[in-house]
Amino acid sequence: MPLEVLPTESHESQPVATSVDGALTPIWGLTLPKLRKFIEEKVGERPYRATQVFQWLYRQRVSSVAEMSNLGRDMKDAIINNFSFDIPKIHTRLISQDGTRKYLFEVDGGDLVESVMIKQPNRMTLCVSSQVGCALGCKFCKTGTMGLKRHLGTHEIIGQVMGVIKDAENFNDMFTNIVFMGMGEPLHNYDNVTDALRILRDPEGLNMSARKITISSAGLAPALERFGKETDVDASLAISLNATTNEIRSKVMPINNRYPLEVLLQTLKNYPLGKREQITMEYVMLGGVNDTPEDLKRLPKLLHGLKAKVNLIPYNFNNGLGFESPHKDLPQKWQGELNKQGIIATIRWSKGQDISAACGQLVTDSKRKPLARTNPEAAEAAPIKTAVLNSLQPN
Repeated sequence: MPLEVLPTESHESQPVATSVDGALTPIWGLTLPKLRKFIEEKVGERPYRATQVFQWLYRQRVSSVAEMSNLGRDMKDAIINNFSFDIPKIHTRLISQDGTRKYLFEVDGGDLVESVMIKQPNRMTLCVSSQVGCALGCKFCKTGTMGLKRHLGTHEIIGQVMGVIKDAENFNDMFTNIVFMGMGEPLHNYDNVTDALRILRDPEGLNMSARKITISSAGLAPALERFGKETDVDASLAISLNATTNEIRSKVMPINNRYPLEVLLQTLKNYPLGKREQITMEYVMLGGVNDTPEDLKRLPKLLHGLKAKVNLIPYNFNNGLGFESPHKDLPQKWQGELNKQGIIATIRWSKGQDISAACGQLVTDSKRKPLARTNPEAAEAAPIKTAVLNSLQPN
């Protein structure tokens, strides 16, 4: 699948997804403008009805049309006859000793993707996937070993969010932030991801602040440029940098062969930011590869003139990928030196390592057969498989 992201029509002028071969349209895939257009053109109702439906979905979070009490019978019948309300089913939920939860979702066609609910001292962050696999093949990332099977639809992305919202009731908690740092390159799946952002940001929808949502990219320069020009959608931006030279970056991130550092950094310098906004430069520290004293000297020079902060990520060991974690004292040393250079630097100590939920560890078998089910009723009633792992408990 090609990596270029070409300009398209404006969001509101794009065609609304309609049913195929009698299938219902996934309602979770429609932004409010698209839902208004659908209801007006296909259902024959006035656009304000779409706002009512949208509010029931995302504000009230109802699970059935019958609960939408301000809609008449004809309108309810029209919704039932045109839309699917299905969300991805949770196949497995793993719970780490640190409270992190990893979800294995079954999406359309029996494909499997992972999402992670990360428990932190002052917030909870939901990490969602945007693709089944990934085309970029970063050498230190397990997802990259899968290759790309397909993009996730907007409804499958929002479906992960709604599935976790529902399951969070079992834990009496809720995420405060969302990061697109799961399986896949978000900006490769540009249209579906930006529509998901519109739903997350919509005041009639989940009404999340742009500061609470982060898009992480390996550096698709044309897509970054396009995203910066969007007028109706925004989010915080994180870039996987992971090297200070083209030679090393191309070895660990093949996308660098297409968009080398000088192209990427110039694109980021041109990226529109507010007065207090910064781009987060993610730097996975690979022992003996990109964490040398020379790298530490080059990094501040590389970021000169860029409104950026650095997030240092000690590599999470992935068996079989050929990389090692950095020396245990090195992240703090880098952090101190970068701070001296006037660069804000933080360290991301990974959560959920005991359930392979940490950065770079998400992977599924994209060729796995769909789950065996006897009938729809049994599927709905089937309990989620849950495992609580305590193998890393201190002595």
